[in-house]
Amino acid sequence: MPTLNLYGPEFQADPHGTLRLAREQNWCASTPIGIAVLRHQEVQALLNHRQFRTPGADLLAMQGFGQGAMADAMRSFLLNTEGADHDRVRRLVTHAFTTRSVDAFRPRMRAIAHELLEAAQAGRAEFDFMVDFADRYAWQILCEFVGIPAGALMQIQSWNADIGLMFGLSVAEHAPRIEAALTGLYAFIDELAAELRQSPGENLLSALVSVENAGDLLTKDELRAMAITLMSAGSSTVTNQLGNAIVTLSQHPDQWRLLAAERDLVTQAVEELIRFSPSVILGVPRIASDDLSWNRLEVQRGACFLPVVGSANRDAAVFEQADRFDITRKVERGQPGHLAFGGGIHYCLGAALARAELQEALPILAERLTTLELAGPGEWLPPTEAVYGPIKLPLRAVASPD
Repeated sequence: MPTLNLYGPEFQADPHGTLRLAREQNWCASTPIGIAVLRHQEVQALLNHRQFRTPGADLLAMQGFGQGAMADAMRSFLLNTEGADHDRVRRLVTHAFTTRSVDAFRPRMRAIAHELLEAAQAGRAEFDFMVDFADRYAWQILCEFVGIPAGALMQIQSWNADIGLMFGLSVAEHAPRIEAALTGLYAFIDELAAELRQSPGENLLSALVSVENAGDLLTKDELRAMAITLMSAGSSTVTNQLGNAIVTLSQHPDQWRLLAAERDLVTQAVEELIRFSPSVILGVPRIASDDLSWNRLEVQRGACFLPVVGSANRDAAVFEQADRFDITRKVERGQPGHLAFGGGIHYCLGAALARAELQEALPILAERLTTLELAGPGEWLPPTEAVYGPIKLPLRAVASPD
């Protein structure tokens, strides 16, 4: 089995090029974290396999936090539940989190995009796309769609950042901050949920507190876990996907002009951007629940596998000219598509919302910016992080003539 150094300079500087070389050698590679699965067919099979689970609180236990508030929180997230418990919560949430509710919010997405871009461009030769647009766009939509009051946004972002430290390797150092953030956010969610039960609004949290299936309701702990999941996954992935999209389109000016001229291509363009430059490269690890034989490997219980969706999305066995970016690319019904939203029972619940946010923002950006001209390389998260993309992205404000 070939080796893949995820922390080496080659992968850090050029993750997609490094993955291509590894993928051409074998369907898998050994890494310091576990076995990286690199080709589309095998990644999809891993995501669908019920004998591989998500890590749950394993990483916390390795750092001495196998019990307590953090471990309880980690185990409560839908991504870390399996079997009947997972299926029950997923059914309830799906009843509330509908495509219809996402589509009804699209006019508001467009209004927010216009407002933020107007403010970002006002009297400025350049602006930071991530700070002035992408991050604000994702968070404002998320809060309004979920039902979080605008005045609570800064506090929610602070708690969210601290809770995010729970997924790293320095938990002992940050434990007091993480636990304080969990306590604060739990109290906030409980209070807001109580208010929405009395006076529901047209938002997701109102739907979640009242959703019922055959007499079943979400418990307080399940509602807390779902709210935290939405705020964490629903902000960073969209923010970084927007950043990756702008970088990719700036490198392909013909595609930018085509998107501006033919808005009907936006659905295909979004799928191609997610395939070609996803905000998630390594995917959520999978842990073998038992000893098993899989894909000609003898797998021991506890073995870790990485479903490298960023590699699968450029597999030439599935996508013709896989390293070519083309917003006119079509995936016909019945053909395999990209795996950026995962697969199996843990397929991303927020996929429809993420797609809609990108579909509404990109045509407005293309219409209002004649060219995409980066004013510098920006600052990037490393590709080994849970999400990958720019943190800062200076963009010259080259506006289209009125």
